[in-house]
Amino acid sequence: MTVFDNLSRISAENLPQFTIIFGENKAIISELKSQLLNKVNFDSSDLSQAYFDLSESDGDLALEELESLPFFGDEMLVVFENLWDLTTTKKSVFNDKQLTRLEDYLDNPLDSTKAIFVFHGKLDGKRRIVKKLRKVAVELEASELKPQELTKYFVANSGLQPNIVNLIIEKSNANFAIVKQNIDLVKTYANGRDITPNDVIAAVPKSLSDNIFDLTDLILKGKLATARALVSDLVLQGEDEIKLLAILTNNFRLYYQIKILLNKNYADKQIIEFLKINPFRLKFLLAPARKMSQEFLSQALNQLIDTDFKIKSGQADKKFLLDITLIKLSGIK
Repeated sequence: MTVFDNLSRISAENLPQFTIIFGENKAIISELKSQLLNKVNFDSSDLSQAYFDLSESDGDLALEELESLPFFGDEMLVVFENLWDLTTTKKSVFNDKQLTRLEDYLDNPLDSTKAIFVFHGKLDGKRRIVKKLRKVAVELEASELKPQELTKYFVANSGLQPNIVNLIIEKSNANFAIVKQNIDLVKTYANGRDITPNDVIAAVPKSLSDNIFDLTDLILKGKLATARALVSDLVLQGEDEIKLLAILTNNFRLYYQIKILLNKNYADKQIIEFLKINPFRLKFLLAPARKMSQEFLSQALNQLIDTDFKIKSGQADKKFLLDITLIKLSGIK
């Protein structure tokens, strides 16, 4: 169960008296806030609703709105965002007197007023006021979604088929914000027609994972100069050699696993189920895996693991060691 499943239980009719959104994933916080405000039909022009960005708003005015009986209508909705004082972030927007007022309000809230708090960061669980708030509030924590949770969420919210969503997730490095952005890109590119895997490849910019698969392919084809140039480009773009090596190692490990399963006469569907791999991705991996020997892949993996050990134990410069590894991998027969 994800935070969005918890959110689905909330509506304008059953909105809790206190609801808090918090966490360190900015994209998910933004999505939770957007969906929750939409659920309660928040309208800044509605005089029975009020929003305060406390990094900019007057704290006393915000608290007065929270403490006052509704003037327009029977109920009041107040939204507080960026109340940094209650997070582990070392920022402050309320003084001690204002924090005491808020704490007193939590002890004796108005039945007619509902409050939503949006925190960008971890809550400071050591503070008494935070403990009080969490005791009375429904919590929506913006934590990272697992790949299968991302699939479930975006299939439900995008109308795309699971294989298309999975491919976009894979090409987006399972980053919530990037997945959402790339789904919009693909839909725009398809312009209303049924979306195919080729549309995803055409519309979504290459991820680091894609580039490392290209690097793996160049190594396998013996195109050393092009492989080294690609690594140089990625480093210039800010990627670290240790990270590149780790992904390259995972790629060769994946090829090795596929090779073992092929040698055991596993069918494509069985390989997909065993390795939990996207079917479209497997199509590109099978042909190279069939051509490579298990001995070659074993040697390549040992070389990559040895390089990782040498870098992390400080035996030589990481750029030099990665370059030497590319040369050695290209020379393995």
